[in-house]
Amino acid sequence: MKISEKIRSLLLLVVLAAGLSWAWQEGKLDPIIKTGREIIFGKPPQKPTAKDFKFEPVSRQDIHQKVLATGSVTLKTGAEVKIGARISGQVKSLLVKIGDFVRAGEIIAIIEHEDLLSRVARFQADLDAEKVRLEKIRAEGPLEISKAIAEREELQVQIKLAQKMLERNQELNKKGFVSTTILDEAQERLEVLLAGINLANEELKLRQSQLKNNIRLAEALVDKAEANLNEEEIQLTYASITAPIDGIVAFVSTQEGETVVASLNAPTFVNLIDLRKLEVTVFVDETDIGRIKVGQRAKFTVDTYADQFFNGKVREIHPKAVIKDNVVNYEVILDIKKKKATKLRPEMTANVVVTTGTRKNVLTLPKEAVKRKGKKTFVVMQSDGELEDKPIELGWRDGGKIEVVSGLNDGDEVGIPEKPLNKKRKGRRPRR
Repeated sequence: MKISEKIRSLLLLVVLAAGLSWAWQEGKLDPIIKTGREIIFGKPPQKPTAKDFKFEPVSRQDIHQKVLATGSVTLKTGAEVKIGARISGQVKSLLVKIGDFVRAGEIIAIIEHEDLLSRVARFQADLDAEKVRLEKIRAEGPLEISKAIAEREELQVQIKLAQKMLERNQELNKKGFVSTTILDEAQERLEVLLAGINLANEELKLRQSQLKNNIRLAEALVDKAEANLNEEEIQLTYASITAPIDGIVAFVSTQEGETVVASLNAPTFVNLIDLRKLEVTVFVDETDIGRIKVGQRAKFTVDTYADQFFNGKVREIHPKAVIKDNVVNYEVILDIKKKKATKLRPEMTANVVVTTGTRKNVLTLPKEAVKRKGKKTFVVMQSDGELEDKPIELGWRDGGKIEVVSGLNDGDEVGIPEKPLNKKRKGRRPRR
């Protein structure tokens, strides 16, 4: 350093020392120090006055205890139906797309079914033939029975005549008018006729039994043909895939021309969901689950309609905990009231508020009026233009309102800060 620079530095120190000495002797050192402190650290907080508050009376109203939780909109059991093919074949027509609404029974796809139509026609012809055969048996069988009955009746007539002839010859033989030979011939004829009637009776029974058996067999063949036809007709109905429920098409995995295979493991190619069957699955923290009861009212919002509240009610509380990242929650299921529910969709995030209790006509104040010092709570009140901190005891909190258990009375007015108080202004940080 040059000599002239040293001299200037010494002169500057001398002048600064002389200035500080003068300021101290004149009592002007404190303002300088204060100004320097404010420049470096900012101005100290000012004591609030009544002008910093607006005073409002406490009020009485119902206050509700609430549990806050998050969850999602989910489908009830049976609200989603997965549809596949019950017969194998090529997709001839696909009549829906994602987002379409369909009614129960409406056709959504058609499988190629020309071979089924051919089989149905063949089995119909088989059934018609078996019915004709059955009717023929029913028509001709009784005729054969009637013929056999007539032959037996004719034999019965002949037997009566033969018996009379035998009796007459026996009388004449006693008187000597008829020879023993004639008598023997009459006896022999009667015996032949009796044998013939026995044979006719057996044949009639046999024919009657055969007719019954033939009818039963023909009826069985008709039933079998009907069963075969019904089976093919059922298979034919499977070619037209219909919606089992009212719902919206949520998933389609095939297209016209593709071949689908019917099996127990056949992939689903259309999903339907019924948006009228929605619920809310809520995850409630273990610290709050004890306050949740079946039947409690709930409200929730979803991100899509953040400004709208949907109403619900607690239906189920699952006893088994869901543990994730060492956080214990319990599933709670809410029924959704139908009003406005059509706006909701599965998997929407739900922000839920469950009302777990209500206290009627209690003293309340705004949460902004509450001050805390350590574990104690106060409110600001005004007396003869002066501010004072009034200790209070608080109860339930409901949104922006807090229950006052003790410390205040009806008509008391509490101060609400017009703007944040006791905040230090930011100053310049000292350079290092």
